[in-house]
Amino acid sequence: MLAKAATVFTVVGLVLFSYGGLSYLKISRELQKLKEEDLVAYYLDLFYNLLPRPFWSAVAGLILMLMGFVTGIAAFCFEK
Repeated sequence: MLAKAATVFTVVGLVLFSYGGLSYLKISRELQKLKEEDLVAYYLDLFYNLLPRPFWSAVAGLILMLMGFVTGIAAFCFEK
């Protein structure tokens, strides 16, 4: 039972973290011209574009992956 939970946590976490990372790459690519002109404006726009969904998805994905790894270790140690 713990092994299934660990797998689900890890897969969902990986999907959420990948979404955040791919969103970062897409937005960074879109703002590349602004980066060459004004670095401060680039980072502010990047922050504003990532803040609502992609940032928190990446954070939640990282937490779920860590939970999956800890649950997987617990399943390996305690289940026979």
